[in-house]
Amino acid sequence: MENERRGWGYLDVGILLVFAVVAQIFVFVGAMVIMLLVRQSRGGTFTYIEAMSSAPFVLAAQSVWWLLVFGLVYRIVRARDPRPFREAIAWVRPARPAGHYLGGGALLALSVALCAWALPMPKQKMPMEMLFKDPRSAMLIAAFGVLVAPVVEELLFRGFLFPVLQRAHGTAIAVGATAALFSVVHAQQYGGAWQNLLLIGYVGVVFGVVRAATGSLVPSTLVHAGYNFTLFAGLFAASNRFQNF
Repeated sequence: MENERRGWGYLDVGILLVFAVVAQIFVFVGAMVIMLLVRQSRGGTFTYIEAMSSAPFVLAAQSVWWLLVFGLVYRIVRARDPRPFREAIAWVRPARPAGHYLGGGALLALSVALCAWALPMPKQKMPMEMLFKDPRSAMLIAAFGVLVAPVVEELLFRGFLFPVLQRAHGTAIAVGATAALFSVVHAQQYGGAWQNLLLIGYVGVVFGVVRAATGSLVPSTLVHAGYNFTLFAGLFAASNRFQNF
């Protein structure tokens, strides 16, 4: 009977998806209203374009949204699985040292750079580049991208969604489907360019393979963090310490 309770399903994924969309709208609209009221009290204004190009604003709103989504993930997992939360989502200690996976993330970033060099990459500016307005904003995004985003994204894609797909359709489908969704979710940031979506899908496949091969969410999170760190380190060097974009 206990084994039957082990596992959330598609209904839970659907509930989380609806909640995530609604919560994102409310959080960003609420944050906009608060900032507008604050600016108006000081005799200024706050526009949508200004908000979406402000790294502190976007990251603060994103953090609140992620906390709300994590709260629902936690409640669903605890309700559906009798094991401790960390064990249920496979946040268990891997066999290899962390450095192996961080180094693997760096190698993954280098392979993506080689693929990007071989592809006819788009020349237009991507929406996410609007956030890189100054060194302070760039440093905030880099810190967020290395320390926070890998944990949250791996929890959602390879911790929450992956086991549902794996139980229903097998490991190969779970790896491919989570990678495809991972790519689609990042589409807006990269202006929907197929080249970027293809590369992100490839990265998502690697994360999924690592998750499946190790049976743990920790390695894919470390690979993800190493990958993001290498990308930001390259940008840091290429932009003269985030001075010239």
